[in-house]
Amino acid sequence: MVLETLLPSAIAREKPHYMMLVAFLFAIVGMWLAYFIFPNSASILTIAFIVIAAEPLLRRTFMQEEDEEARKPGPASTFLERHFDLIAMYSWFFVGLVLAYMSWYIILPDMQPERCLMDGLCGEFPTRQSIFSEQERQLMSIGQLRESVSPGTGNIAFSSTGMAAGGIANGDYWGIVQFLFTNNATVLLLAILFSFLFGEGALFLIGWNASIIGTVMGKIAAQALVLSPVHDIFSIFHALLFGIYYGIGFIPHGVPEIGAYYIGAIAGGIISASMAKQTYRTNEFKTIAKDAAALIIIAVILLWVAAMIESFLWLSA
Repeated sequence: MVLETLLPSAIAREKPHYMMLVAFLFAIVGMWLAYFIFPNSASILTIAFIVIAAEPLLRRTFMQEEDEEARKPGPASTFLERHFDLIAMYSWFFVGLVLAYMSWYIILPDMQPERCLMDGLCGEFPTRQSIFSEQERQLMSIGQLRESVSPGTGNIAFSSTGMAAGGIANGDYWGIVQFLFTNNATVLLLAILFSFLFGEGALFLIGWNASIIGTVMGKIAAQALVLSPVHDIFSIFHALLFGIYYGIGFIPHGVPEIGAYYIGAIAGGIISASMAKQTYRTNEFKTIAKDAAALIIIAVILLWVAAMIESFLWLSA
């Protein structure tokens, strides 16, 4: 109740960059709650706690967006302009989660130390293994997947899910494009379904993607920190900047790919909000359904563009 009221939806829509700070705070609270309550499942439950905290805010925003869409229907391009504030909220929330995961990857120790608040009162401290175990496992699978698709490339893929890559020849550009598009289209479908069935369920997939990217950037920053001759606040700050600089490499294909997930989530979310109001037998729902279908088409086009860019980057690496 406290966390969900920190940022009113009206202010969030007007100043979406506040969502970055909200996401950072939610990530901190989620990590510590997940670790101390369910330490063996903290890496996944952290995202679940983040979604639980953020869902009411975004749900209220979806209801407002659906009301405005019903009152002022228009073409898909106008729809995107009207709902740019919601896309911006998703984007800043995503950035906040990425920065939170990257920062905590550097801060948390590898081994399990004890932290004493006072004499006789000591407790365990979260480690990278406990908070990032599922992300590390997924990155290992992605690395193996990349090697099977394009042997010799050592970079980590942006996509957070993996599929079998059998039958793709080394250097087959369009084969890799098709493989990436199919993979990412599956994630898009899940984002739409999650958002439709659970209201804001797509936020879990978006949070999962953010945790993967933040973990990648955190690993790079941690390596830079290890190589630093001194370990002080300035070296940590330099390592964070190095991790962010590395993350810039995700922008060319990451922007259209993640943007497609946002648009798909919005399409599913406004339909879910409309059905919650029981307007599915009215002209209002027909208008919203048509605009949502147009948005899904836009999302599919963005995914195809992202797959073409990422395939080129794979083969040129």
